[in-house]
Amino acid sequence: MEQLFADYLEDKLNTRQKQELETLLANDEALRDEFEDLKAFYADMHKPTELDPTATLDLGFYMMLEKEKGAEQKKKEKEQKGAMRVSWVNSPILKYAAGIIILLGIFWVGRKTADKDLNDISDIPSLREEMKETRQMLSMLKNESASERIQAVNYSYDISKPDDKVLEALIKTLNTDTNINVRTAAAEALSHFGSEKIARDALIQTLLTQKEPTLQITVIDILAGLGDKRAVKPMQKLLQSTDTEDFVKRKAMESVKVLSL
Repeated sequence: MEQLFADYLEDKLNTRQKQELETLLANDEALRDEFEDLKAFYADMHKPTELDPTATLDLGFYMMLEKEKGAEQKKKEKEQKGAMRVSWVNSPILKYAAGIIILLGIFWVGRKTADKDLNDISDIPSLREEMKETRQMLSMLKNESASERIQAVNYSYDISKPDDKVLEALIKTLNTDTNINVRTAAAEALSHFGSEKIARDALIQTLLTQKEPTLQITVIDILAGLGDKRAVKPMQKLLQSTDTEDFVKRKAMESVKVLSL
């Protein structure tokens, strides 16, 4: 974000990008403090000083100056040979040229990161939409209507990178909701985020606590599809339990064979 702030202070952003950054700063106190610190730093950096011509010279001039200094020095080396070469190594010119090279390096690195920061700004609207959907989902999960709670679970599919709050809400719904259809929807939603370890862990753990055969079948299918071999043990416990329905045992046995390959 530092480069993005710098582009803002140097008036390099377009109107839309400025407005989005200003909105972001208005809603984020920590980010705003960071921006104010950088703004103060830039103010100090751009104060005119007697020994700092780089504050007013542009990058093109720096490059031209470096080239001219190098050409001049080569000419002096040819004329004065070895003695002048030793003198030049310790001269202010070399130090000045080194400073220019460092400045060019900083500029190059800054340009490399600028595009990423601008992309971050363009992603702000989609991030806001995901935050809105997350809040709506968490609120609807508390609704008394089972259909509303199922709809809330389905909202999670629109969240590309769910945070812990979303996953924990789905896990809680899977384990505690009074409606079997809502719990089943939560299990399927967690399978959508199967790349997250917390989601896989929850599905494995719930297999031994769920008593409804249809939900047991759903979870078994999900775990087999995810290919998590840790699910073999709870499936074997279902096979050994006298409370497990025969058709659930058959499904568990098939999945154990698949996961054991």
